[in-house]
Amino acid sequence: MDYRDQVVWITGASSGVGEGLAVAFAEAGARVVLSARRQEELERVRSRMPGGDHLVLPMDVLDYDALPGLVEAVRARWGRLDMLLCNAGISHRCRIHDMTLDTYRRVIEADLLAPVAHVKAALPLFRAQGAGHVVVTSSVAGKFGIPNRGAYCAAKHGIHGFCDALRAEESVHGLKVSTLVVAAIRSNVNANSLTATGERVGTASKWGYSGGMDAVEAGRLMVRRLAAGEEEVLCVANWRAALPLWQQRLHPRLVYRRMAKLAQSKFWA
Repeated sequence: MDYRDQVVWITGASSGVGEGLAVAFAEAGARVVLSARRQEELERVRSRMPGGDHLVLPMDVLDYDALPGLVEAVRARWGRLDMLLCNAGISHRCRIHDMTLDTYRRVIEADLLAPVAHVKAALPLFRAQGAGHVVVTSSVAGKFGIPNRGAYCAAKHGIHGFCDALRAEESVHGLKVSTLVVAAIRSNVNANSLTATGERVGTASKWGYSGGMDAVEAGRLMVRRLAAGEEEVLCVANWRAALPLWQQRLHPRLVYRRMAKLAQSKFWA
């Protein structure tokens, strides 16, 4: 797990999984670029990271016009980019029937189109180097459908297809591609989720992951597996979230029935 002097750019690095990955990569010797909208939170994350050669680069992942300049800023600082880790995203807690199309669009934009745009902006640099690694944070929701997360599931399923196609097309240019399949990691993702009309929920789900894996512990696990060359890294601390992944391969109808039952549960939100 040696990332000494490698440049790793992480979006959504101001909290949760992104913060955990930033600390873990810094521990492994990487030079980390920290990106999110909240500069003060990025500075807080940088203050807890070992090593001093890290860059705070605030950005809005939906500002696609700014991406070429941001890629150039990273290249100008170190002359290269070894890994782009697209972690920023948003979830929601509402039924498809109730969700406005605008809210659906916001989730798809942040969780699917924004990573695609970021990868496309970085591809010329990766090709010029003849090497690089694209990593995108997904979820168990990218492997099977979950009630009250319809748009989120659609985006995460889509990102798996995009990454598979990208891996096939760009392998000849030395690009590696990995997806992180995560669940039950302590973060603010549930509280920051959107309602049907696009407001912030503001409270953790009853099925939230306050008792899940610590984000830095999860980050260390994922860094080890990325260093081992895994194309799909599973980091799921809760057996309830992991079980359907295995059931779906052997008996998908069990998963469909379980999700239908879960959708009717008063505890699921």
